Amino acid sequence: MRSRARIDAPSIDWGPALPAAAFFAAWGALYLPVYLEFASGPWRREENAHAPFIMAIAAGIAWSILSAPDFRHRARRGAFAAGCFLLSIGLALYAIGRIGEATLFVSASQGFVAGGAALALFGFDGLRRLWFPLALSAYLVIWPDWSLDLLTSPLKRLVSQVVSEGLYLAGLPVAHAGAVITAGPYQLLVADACAGMNSLIALTAVGAVYLYAIRRRSIAANVAVILALAPIAVAANALRVALLVLITYHLGYDAGRSFLHETAGLLMFGAALGMVFLVDGAAALIWERRR
Repeated sequence: MRSRARIDAPSIDWGPALPAAAFFAAWGALYLPVYLEFASGPWRREENAHAPFIMAIAAGIAWSILSAPDFRHRARRGAFAAGCFLLSIGLALYAIGRIGEATLFVSASQGFVAGGAALALFGFDGLRRLWFPLALSAYLVIWPDWSLDLLTSPLKRLVSQVVSEGLYLAGLPVAHAGAVITAGPYQLLVADACAGMNSLIALTAVGAVYLYAIRRRSIAANVAVILALAPIAVAANALRVALLVLITYHLGYDAGRSFLHETAGLLMFGAALGMVFLVDGAAALIWERRR
């Protein structure tokens, strides 16, 4: 009597891919209506324009970590309970924000929901692996206008003073009163977009992604770059305002509000990135060579 050999179908080890895919599907169902509203509202303003790009970067980094062959973390009972607690906080913020139409609460809920789900699914070890994309969720918070005004008002006065005094020393008839710069017959108001806070947020986000990508071994080199981001952003915006003042003074008020305004902003951000790379290169030469 002939015996037949039993052939078992190969088993598929989904690892963390299946729960991660389920999480991203639930995330889309929960936040896709919110993102559509943000796309026609807060994300159209310059101070929040970085949010979609940061979200895409964070999602890409998180997926690359979750799909790594060595990512096999599972949550234990304590981590699962802590993750559910964080998740409940995030869902409560989401519900309060949606009911009360509070953009701050809805946007802030993303970090709690993502962190709680990661902790409940993958435990504390998995949370440590996912710390960077979770930390980027802080850049997705949409702050109210009054809080940004408190931060940008001193920066506007500082930029106005630096630009007006610098151009006056260069021989131009430029003066300032608060955030208003007078250049010959023209008066220019330093707006929030030119104060430095918006570019500071975007620049710190890009700098954080850059440092995460190159992974400097020296902590001192990383700290030096992080501490240099704020003065670089303010200096780059001062150069932007000075360029706009020169354009308005020599070419007229309409020229300062034309496409040259946006061009000056792009040049400013490119110059800021160049200064970040220079600081990072110098810090690497100093501290990593010592190591």
